[in-house]
Amino acid sequence: MSNVISRRNGDLLLVDSKRKILLFIDKIIMLEGVVNYTIFHLKGGKKRLFAHTLHTYEDDLSPFGFLRVHRGFIINSACVHDFKMEERTLILENNLEAAVSRRRGSGLAIKELLKTKKKIV
Repeated sequence: MSNVISRRNGDLLLVDSKRKILLFIDKIIMLEGVVNYTIFHLKGGKKRLFAHTLHTYEDDLSPFGFLRVHRGFIINSACVHDFKMEERTLILENNLEAAVSRRRGSGLAIKELLKTKKKIV
């Protein structure tokens, strides 16, 4: 069952069904997993903490261009600005950084993302 709700003014993600909290998907820059919690990094520098794992949101966000690049990070591919090759780190909006694991970094989706970003940057 998907937690994505479509509205005329944008797609929303139901991040907490008990408290009925919705977030606009286009405002999410990155999700960071910390043990059994997820920190949502939002545009404007705001952060929201929820008591669910990253896996809870992964399938719902993948159709919107979100990629799992590391065990601890899901990123919005539209928010990527640069890639530090030596450190295997993506630079996102608001100067956020997300590590890219060796295993996931070899995936086709990550390679395509980096090709398009290299042309832009």
